[in-house]
Amino acid sequence: MRTKPNSLIDEKYCGIEKRQMSLIKTVLEKAAKLQTCLTPSLPNDLIFQIFLKLPIKSILRFTCVCKAWYKLIHCAEFVSAYNAHAQNTPVILRRIYGERSNTFHAEAQLNLSINFSLFPCSLGSRRRSKFIYFLEIENEKGKLLDLYMSCYGSVVSSCNGLILITSKHEVLGRYRDSSLDQPLVDSKENPGQLIVMNPMTRKLIGFPLGTLPFKLHDESYGLVFSHSKGVYKVVHLFKDKSGCIACEILSLQTRSWKAVDGPVGVLFRNFGQAPIPTVGALHWLLGSFGYDYIISMKADDENFFITDLPKTMDKYDRLVAMGGSLSFVNGLDKDHIEVWILKGLEGTKWVKQHTILIDASLGLDYVVYGDVDYEEHVNVDDEEHGNEEIEGNEEHGNEDNEEHDNVDDEDNGELLNLDNEQHVNVGDENNEGFGFVDNDYYSLSCFALNAKEMVFRRRDKLFAYDFELEEIREIRMDRGKFLAHDTIIPHANNLATWEPLESMR
Repeated sequence: MRTKPNSLIDEKYCGIEKRQMSLIKTVLEKAAKLQTCLTPSLPNDLIFQIFLKLPIKSILRFTCVCKAWYKLIHCAEFVSAYNAHAQNTPVILRRIYGERSNTFHAEAQLNLSINFSLFPCSLGSRRRSKFIYFLEIENEKGKLLDLYMSCYGSVVSSCNGLILITSKHEVLGRYRDSSLDQPLVDSKENPGQLIVMNPMTRKLIGFPLGTLPFKLHDESYGLVFSHSKGVYKVVHLFKDKSGCIACEILSLQTRSWKAVDGPVGVLFRNFGQAPIPTVGALHWLLGSFGYDYIISMKADDENFFITDLPKTMDKYDRLVAMGGSLSFVNGLDKDHIEVWILKGLEGTKWVKQHTILIDASLGLDYVVYGDVDYEEHVNVDDEEHGNEEIEGNEEHGNEDNEEHDNVDDEDNGELLNLDNEQHVNVGDENNEGFGFVDNDYYSLSCFALNAKEMVFRRRDKLFAYDFELEEIREIRMDRGKFLAHDTIIPHANNLATWEPLESMR
């Protein structure tokens, strides 16, 4: 008699379970029918074209819809076509003490940190991270988009949607406060690691660092893509004990370093800026000022060559990838900015496309000036820079005179006076001392938003210059605040990957 209630209960729960299973089965059947009904009505070619017009966030979500869409989005043809039309969305690095929950931490993903934890917030509230944001600019309005992503290293290069991070142990022990900036590893035999990452897809891969330089600042890392071989390469320049520049290259395909011949006949004090990948090569603007040439390395054959600049570089001059060409932007700290375009590579000419005039009111409101000097040609060999063409010179001796080599220690961690109100320290505690180091020495940066528009900054303000309308307009921040200490990294949000992709055919 006592077993009867139990049997009734069992039958009741058994009935509920059967109804649940039946409901799940019905939902799955309807979902399968819906998929089979929708898929034939939209040919793959049409879906392909529709997806090309969608933002990357939608594309990434659609990879979870079905296997067919996942395969389409990850095929070589779609990735190539989508990346070709991707909008430039600069990466903003911002230093913040401590950690936040739900943060994707680059070093933690590769288990590099000595304080590795599954919970990034447990790494210590005083540890300083660099949080990654996207800067979206549209119709003269800017938005800072929080990626909930961080790293302890420095982002030193960006190429085709991938960024290169150096997570390094401070070998020379130059931390001003070890409690704020702890080394990532604790031995000189394991000084750190490189990280290549697509911040949008969050795919990342780690590699060993290259040869340690003789001095802390005497090296530069760059990321470049070889179109002929279809592979990304990390290029590492460094100065040895004799002061000569050595070079080694790591292919993301082979994942190993190899030594190659570095640039010949080039002497300079330090690597002042990050190299710029464009026109199938990697380009370095040397030092901080006083040089009249750049060095470049072709991504395909890995050969170096030298190109004369249209004028001797100043402290805040920059190389910019603009519309598929290499640009030299001169006078970012002055009342007029010159934009020079290099037509081709070796043995080619610089052409001054634009002169942007700025008055004292810039920073309070935007001002509009026309393009004064359009397509001015100048001769490199002409000391007075006349109106002839500039021809690239590939043979350089030791042309750097002593006054250029004996510049102040402002590039080695001393204080710079950018203006009458602001002093900054060039040296960085994590000190790579090169590339997009997170300090105010690189605060006068600029980048191309597209082929028709260039963005530059003055302190905590951003301005866009329209080459067609010949106007300067201030970019108003709708979401988030742009800080003077933020580091801007030119970047494009796309589906870039170092992994081989299958064809859709």
